[in-house]
Amino acid sequence: MKRIIWLIVGIAVGVYAVTRLKKRAQVLAPAGMQESAAKLAAAVRHFGDQVREGMAERETELRDALGIEAQEREDYR
Repeated sequence: MKRIIWLIVGIAVGVYAVTRLKKRAQVLAPAGMQESAAKLAAAVRHFGDQVREGMAERETELRDALGIEAQEREDYR
């Protein structure tokens, strides 16, 4: 009876391990790596956009606080 239980446990562990290894292989495959790189690039682009937006808002706040007019902004660009 103990041998049957250990056989069932071994089969379950084997199935679990094979399933996990297949998922890992898909992630590490060239298509999976390309998808991961694309997601990372999109996240970096989004972060850069958010930083630029924040910088523009802060610049506007500082110019308003210092009394610099919009016309002067156009002269420097």
